[in-house]
Amino acid sequence: MLTQDMIMDTSKNKQKPSKNIINITQNIIAKVISIIETRLRLATLEIEEEKSKILKILLMITIMFMFIFLGMLCLLMIIVWSVNAKYRILTMIIISIILFLLSFLVGLYTFKKIRQSTLLQYTRKELKTDCNILEDKNE
Repeated sequence: MLTQDMIMDTSKNKQKPSKNIINITQNIIAKVISIIETRLRLATLEIEEEKSKILKILLMITIMFMFIFLGMLCLLMIIVWSVNAKYRILTMIIISIILFLLSFLVGLYTFKKIRQSTLLQYTRKELKTDCNILEDKNE
């Protein structure tokens, strides 16, 4: 006949395979998530590289606008030369002050916007949090 010990042995054997299946499933899920995390990190790196390329393009556009500005400055000089001789210096000073103030303000605004730019900062923070949670569960 069946004794109590035999019944307990079979119940322990039943628990072990299910526990092994759960562990295997957790490991598979952890590996899949690790792979996805790696892919996402690669994507963020690629996006950051694209960001640097875009900034370089913007720098080239800025240089282009600087040359346009110098062309406009030459036109302004023609305007200044067309003014009466008494007011030429005053006209040049006023135009120069206005242009320097505009360039200074646009420069400050540009640097402020560049420093505020953070690409996928929160995504990377969440990925690190998820990774830490998974590592804690695996241990």
